[in-house]
Amino acid sequence: MPSNPEIVSSRVKFLIGIVAVGLAGCSGLSERHGETDPPTMDDIRNATVVGLFDDPVTLHDGSWEGEPYVVGGATRPTAGIIYKISVAGDLDGDCAAETVAFLWSATGGSGTRNNLAVFAQSRAGVSNRSTVLIGDRVKPRDARIVAGRLEVDVLEHGPDDAMCCPSVEATRVWRFDGRDLREESGR
Repeated sequence: MPSNPEIVSSRVKFLIGIVAVGLAGCSGLSERHGETDPPTMDDIRNATVVGLFDDPVTLHDGSWEGEPYVVGGATRPTAGIIYKISVAGDLDGDCAAETVAFLWSATGGSGTRNNLAVFAQSRAGVSNRSTVLIGDRVKPRDARIVAGRLEVDVLEHGPDDAMCCPSVEATRVWRFDGRDLREESGR
């Protein structure tokens, strides 16, 4: 059946327009919101982090140390960046890349809680968008962003493991909706 050339031409132009808008959409959105490259670890090492403790903490050169629990005491809350691992990419589909940093926090006991923290860049500077606990002494080993999901390879505790020594290899997955980082893998 022969096609009307004008109808075919207008359909092709319409489809080309949709593709062009889709391809240009990310760059326009990023420019409109002032979002640029994802924050670097140098940017994050002096950022304010929410979710490690009851109150936000501001890192100084990658670490934070709170006041002693008891006046004159040595035990105090502490936190810092785990520098050996980080990953950057667009987690929430807004066409701007975020950086996921790994942080540790401790309250003075023998445990060290490892956390994921999502940071974004804007005209106002670096902001911490979400922080979640991976686990007490759960060791992050590698991370990647695949199809908008954060995949983290960890060593976690098996039923017979001492708290010091997790031995079970696992991959855990999170999604970021622009506000909250939520684990998908049933935790």
